[in-house]
Amino acid sequence: MQIDISEMYFLLTETNDNGSAIMRNMRKRAYLTVSSLFDLQLSNVIVRHDKTLIVNQPLPTDFSFFNVIVEVVEDRRGKSFKHILRHLVLNRKINRTIYEGIGQQLLFQNKATQTMAHGLLRRHISFSPKQPAVDSVITEVHHELLASHSHPSLKIVALVALLNRSHVLRNHFSKSEQAQLTKRLKQLQQQSEYTEFFEFAKWIDDFITAMIVAASSSHG
Repeated sequence: MQIDISEMYFLLTETNDNGSAIMRNMRKRAYLTVSSLFDLQLSNVIVRHDKTLIVNQPLPTDFSFFNVIVEVVEDRRGKSFKHILRHLVLNRKINRTIYEGIGQQLLFQNKATQTMAHGLLRRHISFSPKQPAVDSVITEVHHELLASHSHPSLKIVALVALLNRSHVLRNHFSKSEQAQLTKRLKQLQQQSEYTEFFEFAKWIDDFITAMIVAASSSHG
């Protein structure tokens, strides 16, 4: 099993500042959970069926931190996808488990370092991506979407779509590159091999945006 999308999203979204840029921001941690869901779907562990999700095969033991997603899907078998997604992205404990699990994977691969972040009430593990690992992901995006007109991999298309919705593209790409990436995504939406992904991604984008607006209003 590969978790390329969530690892690459983590590397480009997390920062080296004190604390976690992902865990401090509702939108960023929501899309980290979504990136993990995409990885599980590409690995055929979880599949979409009608208007819900089902567990299709066992989760490899090396990725036990994704059990928090698998358990939610199992416990809510037959429930709508909207119901499942709401619980996944709004549950901070689930977000934290996913964050630390992916961070540990990157630490093991020597792509990140680990620190302790000090919060108001407790300390949490935080991870800082190493610059060569970040640069490698940026190079891959350049190669597949900016320097090539071939068919890019779905993982890179998914990554850029997630970064765009998380407002992270601007941290790593110039304005002209961002415009090119956005244009490229629009072009790919017209290609049949990406249609299902973009339809699914748009539905998730709209749903998460609505949840964030609702959460912001309740705290306003």
